[in-house]
Amino acid sequence: MKTTMRQVAEAAGVSAMAVSYVLHGTGKNVRVSADTASKIRRVAEELNYRPNMLARSLRNRQTNMVGVVFQHFGRLSEQNPYYPMLLNGIMNGLFAEGYTLALCPQLMQGGSDEAILDGRFDGILWARPDFNEASIERFKTAKIPLVLLHAPPGSIQGLPTFCADNEGALRLVVDHLRDLGHHKIVFAITEVDAQTAEGKDRTEAFHNAMRDSGLTGRVFVWNQQPQEFAMYWAANRNQVTAMACFSDTLAGNILAACRSLSIRVPEDLSVVGFDSSTFCDRTAPPLTSVSQPVEKIAYEAVMQLISLIRSSNDAAPAMPNLSVTYECGLDVRASTAPPRA
Repeated sequence: MKTTMRQVAEAAGVSAMAVSYVLHGTGKNVRVSADTASKIRRVAEELNYRPNMLARSLRNRQTNMVGVVFQHFGRLSEQNPYYPMLLNGIMNGLFAEGYTLALCPQLMQGGSDEAILDGRFDGILWARPDFNEASIERFKTAKIPLVLLHAPPGSIQGLPTFCADNEGALRLVVDHLRDLGHHKIVFAITEVDAQTAEGKDRTEAFHNAMRDSGLTGRVFVWNQQPQEFAMYWAANRNQVTAMACFSDTLAGNILAACRSLSIRVPEDLSVVGFDSSTFCDRTAPPLTSVSQPVEKIAYEAVMQLISLIRSSNDAAPAMPNLSVTYECGLDVRASTAPPRA
């Protein structure tokens, strides 16, 4: 049977409040001598006392657990290194501060938004969200701290956002392709990513960059079925010489589809990814890609969330609510070249 705090108190000949003060740091008005404190710790060790962390968290209204919501979570794999980079940044922030990480499956599987706001977490980091009217209202009135990751500034008024500068990033892509001589440029995105806040932001940024270059932008929504790409290419091969992709993963799948259809990259089609992960050096050909500081974005978003959690518990002053965008670069590799004459 599990030893209780009251049993420790009886064996040590002290009050339960004294045991709680020594072992848990509660009760600021309790006074315990150094000898008594040493005796309490010794008795607790002899009786193999272990605190009930669940009961303690309920009393303190803290779980020391942060929920990370991926509405559209993909597999952890060499072909999709975005998630390991993101999780590294998140874990570097959380674990050093004594927080536990929980990946939330409810929204990933289409469950209720309310399931993550019922008190089981001290705060929520919401990654690559898509929004509907009902969820926006719920998040505005949430009783726990929320931070949006990979959502553009102003996504939900009053909530901190941490995101790449998609406008600047897509301008780099379009300028690079235009300077190579491309005028028939398409933005490729999956149907799922097209619904996210960042998917919409990047799509709009692509159209803006194309318009500013005097070009007309078109979008190819591809669900990564090879036959669908084959049909698109057969119908549009004379209307596209370059593809700017939402992610490295999507760009890698386009490279694979091109190989299966004997479409030469970059001779027949130039391809650009987004993230510039280590995956880009292993593709055939190596993938030109937008570089964004994924780990830094995730780490700083987590530190903002921890600040909000602690300030809500009156443990520390809060950092100001931030909406941060991060400058991106373009790593040019072998998947882009001038179009065929």
